[in-house]
This record gives sequence, C-alpha cells and structure tokens, in this order.
Amino acid sequence: MNTSKPAFTLIEALISVVLMSIGFAAVYSLVTTSNRIMHASIERQKLNFQANEIIETLQADRKQIEEYGSKDLTRCDRLGGSGKSKHLDSMRRWCEKINGDVGGKKSYSDKRFIGVENKKDSLGNDIYIATIELSGKDGKTVYVKRVFYAQ
Repeated sequence: MNTSKPAFTLIEALISVVLMSIGFAAVYSLVTTSNRIMHASIERQKLNFQANEIIETLQADRKQIEEYGSKDLTRCDRLGGSGKSKHLDSMRRWCEKINGDVGGKKSYSDKRFIGVENKKDSLGNDIYIATIELSGKDGKTVYVKRVFYAQ
C-alpha cells in the first residue's frame, strides 16, 4: 500500500518565500522611485506656476516693469530697492510663496532671480525681456523668458 501524498517539501516552501520576498522588494523599490519622481515633478510644477504668476504681474505692470529687474528672491528679508510698496509687496509675496512651496535656499546653485532687460527692436520700439529663473530642491531649474512691448 502506497501512503505517500503529494505535498510541499520544506525546500520548495523556502524557495517560494524567497521568490515572494524578491517580488515584494521589487514592488517596494518601484513605489519608492515613483514617489520620488512624482514629488520632483510636483515641485517643478509649483515653480513653473510661480514663474507664470510673476510673468503675469510683469505683464500687467509694464509701465513700471524695470522696478522688478535684477531681483534675487532667495532671501525675502533682503528685498529692497527703489520700488514702490506694491512692487516690494509683490516680490515679498513671491519670495515667501517659493520658500513655502520648495523651502529656503539649499545650496549656492539655487537660483531665484528676476531679470528685466530693456532693448530696442528693429523698428526702434522699446521692448523688455523678462527672465525668471527659479530652482528647487532637486537642482532642476525652471527658466521662463518673455518679451514685452513697452506701453
């Protein structure tokens, strides 16, 4: 009489546990990488949104656009210049929002700069080239450049 029944041996059970562990480790690694990439993308999106907000304000205030030129938004307490209070309020608001969204300046390579350059086009009309350069925690930089015709 044959009494052997089909069953798992201890070796087979250990091999299946090892294979499942490798699968779980792979899924965990995939989720971790996905989260890191998603957070970096969200940070760049916030910087892009902030750069577009700055550009919209510059477009609305073209008559005094030069007041926003050569401004560094890395330190909110150092904003100043000859600008009116509404210009300084706007720049402080942008600075605080950037610092709140992506944190304060982390390294020397972090840039949060607004540049406005006055040039003439081929017809002799004044144009302003606004440059916004914002960098985040991951070292990626959002760079926006827009040309405005003077009013």
